[in-house]
Amino acid sequence: GEYKGIEVEKKEVEVTDEEVEAEINKVRESNARMLDIDDRATQDGDTVLIDFDGYVDGKQFEGGKADDYSLVLGSHSFIDNFEEQLVGKNIGDDVEVNVTFPENYQAEELQVKELPELDDDFAQDVSNFDTIAEYKEDLKKKLTENKEEALKREREEAVIGKIIENAQMDIPEQMVDAQTRQMTQ
Repeated sequence: GEYKGIEVEKKEVEVTDEEVEAEINKVRESNARMLDIDDRATQDGDTVLIDFDGYVDGKQFEGGKADDYSLVLGSHSFIDNFEEQLVGKNIGDDVEVNVTFPENYQAEELQVKELPELDDDFAQDVSNFDTIAEYKEDLKKKLTENKEEALKREREEAVIGKIIENAQMDIPEQMVDAQTRQMTQ
């Protein structure tokens, strides 16, 4: 088939500031630490450690009890509106939560996730750079290289695809026999 003179559309690579910020936020999220909080009530997004006992019709049910269970308020990992009923409560409160399966729990500890500050110290902690500006510039360079590499692969696949469209192949009988023998074995 014809393989010379094949043309495919050339795309330009661009990395936006938003993409750099998104990458930095991923790194900040992975470097977040949990801080113990004791001077306020619970808020949406807080991680609480709870002890709870669950009851149905006044009787405790199998698997309805846990100690030091870590729960992110607002994650909807518990049924119904369980988590919403914990917002605004204080550490150590005994709270009765009514849902499809009424459950009692006792809040023991409250934590909140603190993202590291986006400053030069952060850049030094997560990279080999001294300033956040240098770190951002390096991230932008890496994102650009990744996009360029992906674009290069995309172009190569497009060229090969067009070549294949124009190609006809004769497969020797010997090759078919060898493949058949291999599949049989």
